[in-house]
Amino acid sequence: MTECFYPRLSLARDLLPVLRAQLVAAASRHPLSGGLTLDLLPVVEDGVFGYELVSDRNTHTYLTVGCNARRESIVRKTTYGDAGTALCLVAVDGKILSRTERSARYHVRQRDTLFSDWPAAAESALVQLMSLFPDRPRQPVTLRERAHRSLDEALSVAYSHLAQWDPFIHFCGLANEAQLGFALTGSHEQHGELVFQRPDIWMLRWKAPPQAVYESWSVVLNRCSDSAQTDLAS
Repeated sequence: MTECFYPRLSLARDLLPVLRAQLVAAASRHPLSGGLTLDLLPVVEDGVFGYELVSDRNTHTYLTVGCNARRESIVRKTTYGDAGTALCLVAVDGKILSRTERSARYHVRQRDTLFSDWPAAAESALVQLMSLFPDRPRQPVTLRERAHRSLDEALSVAYSHLAQWDPFIHFCGLANEAQLGFALTGSHEQHGELVFQRPDIWMLRWKAPPQAVYESWSVVLNRCSDSAQTDLAS
């Protein structure tokens, strides 16, 4: 699907924690290769909203798990290659080119698959991820979650202030995007942003003339662990 689609703040608040929980559950059922470290990047791209799975291994293929405008569960597989048949790396040691750079530099192939529910979609994404790294030994996979738990809380608080508008929220799929700010837009030229400021402050700005909302709050998480590790060793 390629239609313009951005999630409402309420959808982002509800979907991201559920989707992440399903990915963690799927990882616990399948041994992944080589002790992968995974980052989950919230993204809206070409009609799909969800998480892009970014590993710390070299790869030319990316998987996104999320939903389309009809809220159907979907897994998107995107492969980047040159104009010929050879495939080119677009990630080295977990550092990736932006989507604009990827699309401009490489030929892009996408395949979308619909699923009946989130567990099935998450299961498929993890199985496909395993196939990208078939030769590495079975070791634990680390899923970095701390920033996502903070974002979960921030989305919930932001919605409590903006429920009457329930604006659209834009995710570009960038690393540390929260520090740059997530754009918020309304149906009638309202606009704003949700921004994270280290170490633990979130700021919300929203203009809906003649009303305006300016709020800031602290999100303090359990500091015992910055990531969730699932033991996938056989």
